[in-house]
Amino acid sequence: MDVRDVNLSPSELKAIEEHKYFLSLERKGEVSIGEAIEDFLARFAEDWRREKFRRDHQDQISAIEEHRRARSLEEGRELERSVVAAEWCQKYAGIWREERESLERNGFKRMWLVVRDPRGLHLRPWSAVAQTAAKFDCDVYVHKPGMPFWNFQLEGRPYMNVKSVIAMLSLGIELDDVLEFIAAGAQANMALMAIRALIDPAPAVT
Repeated sequence: MDVRDVNLSPSELKAIEEHKYFLSLERKGEVSIGEAIEDFLARFAEDWRREKFRRDHQDQISAIEEHRRARSLEEGRELERSVVAAEWCQKYAGIWREERESLERNGFKRMWLVVRDPRGLHLRPWSAVAQTAAKFDCDVYVHKPGMPFWNFQLEGRPYMNVKSVIAMLSLGIELDDVLEFIAAGAQANMALMAIRALIDPAPAVT
């Protein structure tokens, strides 16, 4: 199985990022995101998904119970759990799951950039982006629509490791391209700010 074909969710990528850290310690050297994904899927994914389902189910029950208490106060009477559960599922379940699976909820920073500087089309600036990202204690990945190569897919979108000069050059980045960067780790925000300084003066960071 090619791990690049596996479509990850933000919570799965978070678990894999944590696994990547401990796998690097275990192997006494930095492992790639592809190696971490492959090892995680082979050794831990099934148990992790089972535990995640259990936690999600418990948290959903708690959210419904909290909603029942609030609605009961509004109505001035104790409402039946089944009635409130149906209401919550209809009105709020989708929003609850979407927020729970967001990149932000799972510890990732995100930034969009538009390539406006013609110098961005040359070798030196893109090698500088990879070298800059490598200075920080975090992992940084980039998405570009139509990118020909990638390390993994997240919610159906391909992403490439920014710390690889060859990977960055393979993207064929051109003027006015919109790039999405995501980063995870202790210095994620600092890394994105440094990348911003190299490419675009005022992108949005969340």
